[in-house]
Amino acid sequence: MRTLPDSYVLVFLLAAGAALLMNYSRLLAAIRGSFACYKHGNAAALEMLGNTYVVDSVRLVFLLLLPFYAMTLVVTGVSSAGYFVTLAALAALWLLRKLVYWLLGWLGSRPGEIRSLERLGYGVAVLAMLLSMLSAILVWLVPACPGILLWAWLGILAVTAFLFYAVKGYSLIFSSGFSRFFWVLYLCGLEILPICVVVNFLMNGN
Repeated sequence: MRTLPDSYVLVFLLAAGAALLMNYSRLLAAIRGSFACYKHGNAAALEMLGNTYVVDSVRLVFLLLLPFYAMTLVVTGVSSAGYFVTLAALAALWLLRKLVYWLLGWLGSRPGEIRSLERLGYGVAVLAMLLSMLSAILVWLVPACPGILLWAWLGILAVTAFLFYAVKGYSLIFSSGFSRFFWVLYLCGLEILPICVVVNFLMNGN
């Protein structure tokens, strides 16, 4: 069921939007960095990963976009939980990924490569999150818009971002000496499974 945000949520989103506007140059740098992650080959992505300003911008914008992505999931009916519950679930998933990246870097004695993998994840997510907001805007403009169209758009964005992350992440990890088996195990156990758990919770509440 689609629900429009209440006044408290709107105030929170306005604060996040103001933070984005105050970091306008960071937002532009993050968008350019995110586009680099989707370009053919690895040269553009590697250049982005090596630019500290762009990497910091991508990370900052990713965090500022989380409230808007949570709002998108709620107003399109993907999440049946409340707004702040949805945001908390997304934040928990982000914190879990941070912990996983830290543990992999520590256990594998390759923290630099794992940090690059984490930054790549931020990069592919930023553009997908920005484009996902189009579905929320469509809900407000056309309240009778079929839900299947909104869900299809969000699904396409999520799958596309994940595929680019998987392909470019594999190139990054394999070139660093990790095995193919490690990458498959990592994707299935530490990427896909937690995402499925969060999606199930948001859609079904359990």
